[in-house]
Amino acid sequence: PLDIDNVHILLQEQEQIQKRTFTNWVNAQLTKKRPPCAVVDLFNDFRDGSKLLDLLEVMSGHRISRERGRGMFQHRSNIEKALSFLKNKSIKLVNINIPDIIDGKPSIILGLIWTIILQYH
Repeated sequence: PLDIDNVHILLQEQEQIQKRTFTNWVNAQLTKKRPPCAVVDLFNDFRDGSKLLDLLEVMSGHRISRERGRGMFQHRSNIEKALSFLKNKSIKLVNINIPDIIDGKPSIILGLIWTIILQYH
């Protein structure tokens, strides 16, 4: 029987499968970057915006300026640049915002990657 605990476990398993699949897809794209780079943990590695910008550069073929540094201001700025880049390409971003990416929220990160896949693949 499907009780709430079983549903929760099924959703966690599905999230892990999507995370693994999307991590593999992102890394396949990032091998094209010079020098190549990779993500280890999809939910953590996008938090500073730099890997997200790397992915968008590879997929779009455009250079995107970025903030150097390890502070929260630079992280927010890089994520904002990535989201603005997508919006300027007329890509609809529903409920995807900077704090959720900084927090590494799984549903937001997976939705963002799916949106990028649909647009560029």
